Amino acid sequence: MKKYFFACLAAISLFSLSANAAGTGILDVEKIIKESSAMRDVQAKVGKKQDEYQKEVAKKQEELESEQKRIEGKRNVLSKEAFEKETVAFEKKLDDLKTFVDKKQNSLKKASMEAMSKVNDKIKDIISDVAKEKDFDMITPASQTLYYKDELEVTDEVLKRLNKKISKVDVKFD
Repeated sequence: MKKYFFACLAAISLFSLSANAAGTGILDVEKIIKESSAMRDVQAKVGKKQDEYQKEVAKKQEELESEQKRIEGKRNVLSKEAFEKETVAFEKKLDDLKTFVDKKQNSLKKASMEAMSKVNDKIKDIISDVAKEKDFDMITPASQTLYYKDELEVTDEVLKRLNKKISKVDVKFD
């Protein structure tokens, strides 16, 4: 999730290739991820849904474990063909559970990426506004900068505006 956000933010923050270092602002991407209300909201909603899915999967796993024990207990009672038939049906249920888990993981990933994209769009607008106001040619991630003067740092301003503009994000799960 952080890698996707960082890649998007790096791409949108480097909107000028000017070599003029004096016209460069610095943004601490990690701080935006950790401290913005919108990102925390997305992470909380995705985490809550992930917990719900995990409980659902755990319940299904317990049911399958019970069924497996029941089938194993009937091994000596059933004919070979009947036992094989129950085993094949059980294996189908295992495959169904794997498909279910994959679907839920994809749902979480998709919902998270879409919600973060909404936040990234707001950040892009804010970065653009700050760059224009401060007459910066570009704003670059702090993690890619070895040294910079404190007055080039725009993280707190971007974070303040982001929190003002968006604090909650609608996260849609499939």
